[in-house]
Amino acid sequence: MKNTVIAQSGGPTAVINNSIRGAIEVLKTSKEIGKIYGARMGILGILKEEFVDISAQDSREISLLARTPSAGTIGSCRYKIREKDDLIRIIEVFKKHDIGYFFYCGGGDSMDTANKVSELAKENNLKIICTGIPKTIDNDVGGLLQPDGTFAICDHNPGYGSTARNLAINILEANEENKASYTSDPVLVIGVMGRKIGFIPASARLADPAREMPLLIILPEALAKTDSRENLEFTTKKVNEKLSLYSRCIVVISEGVKIGDLGILRDDFGNEQFSASERTVEQILVNYLNGADRKDCQGRARSRLKVHGIARGERPGTRQRREMAYVSEIDQRESRGVGAYAAKIALSGETGFMSTLIRAPGDTYKIIYDKVRLEKVANSKREFPLNWINSNRVDVTDAFVNWAKPLVGGDFPQFAKFKEVTARQICGKYTPTGYRLGGKWPDLPKNR
Repeated sequence: MKNTVIAQSGGPTAVINNSIRGAIEVLKTSKEIGKIYGARMGILGILKEEFVDISAQDSREISLLARTPSAGTIGSCRYKIREKDDLIRIIEVFKKHDIGYFFYCGGGDSMDTANKVSELAKENNLKIICTGIPKTIDNDVGGLLQPDGTFAICDHNPGYGSTARNLAINILEANEENKASYTSDPVLVIGVMGRKIGFIPASARLADPAREMPLLIILPEALAKTDSRENLEFTTKKVNEKLSLYSRCIVVISEGVKIGDLGILRDDFGNEQFSASERTVEQILVNYLNGADRKDCQGRARSRLKVHGIARGERPGTRQRREMAYVSEIDQRESRGVGAYAAKIALSGETGFMSTLIRAPGDTYKIIYDKVRLEKVANSKREFPLNWINSNRVDVTDAFVNWAKPLVGGDFPQFAKFKEVTARQICGKYTPTGYRLGGKWPDLPKNR
């Protein structure tokens, strides 16, 4: 019997632990497996020889992984293997602990690490089976969109569905707030995660597939790659178009949109760490809409909005990727399944693979678990399909909605919506005194 090491890398998700659980459950039934260890803080735990004995844990604790968010149980990291010394150390630790199986759960960078370990084991004639388990809220691991409407290699990544559901419900709630406060706060700008790929912000459309809300979705792929000023002016124009129709507007903007100097920091892999940047896209946009760059000597701004009031900003932050309250049951089920399938791949004796989710073509949602060589997904970066971006550049198409809808699980919350049955107006028309000089007070639209 050989022992096993399981590790996690990169940003966590609400369902990452359920993938670990799926692998553990399969491994525990095998007579080929001795101890199952969890490496503390990802690959760093292997380098530092810090293992948690998962085999010694109570079965109840293993089952609770299904409802435990983020990656705190065994930890994660963003450490990039730079020198061969690290790889040699990993092999040394594996030898000493009689490790025959290594599972790494993460995104494209993590698959690169798993692939390096797999290749080094082969070079040293070591029988260590290395297997990847996909995980990323950005949905950027896998191939391009195919003619049948599915994605090659890995249709979607565990973690994305729950983040998409989280955002969609947030938009439903934000719409209620915007309806309540638009006479003073007509614009709400919500910055969301996803780096420079648009799958997360695009999921805002799932809250309103009928397109009844005054909603703008700003994707990195839809705007200019280098001209921040052009992007600000274009977005402001689109905001004012919505204000002309609704007197209010909700803007969902990806953290990776080119809209100004954010003062970005990067991790060991060179990835932008937008949550740690000096400035955020939503704050830059809010400042521009409010005219903070052209305030007078008394500190009064000159708004660029067509209506009275200000734009406010909101950044949900890392709660987007960890909240169990909004977890998708589909995402939860598939995360467990992809972990279990990874264990089955390894126990079959095959090394150097990542388990994947393949969507069957057609109207009925069905997933098939499959595998792909690690080198094919190492450092991979999927692109958001350009033909899923609406021609107006501030929305996504129904094709995206149809693809994403099954991933977010069951029904969303239902909110009250009064009929537009109003009392007859019998007094003369009146403009509140505070709006008589500004010239921006609109006729109140229907409460949509």
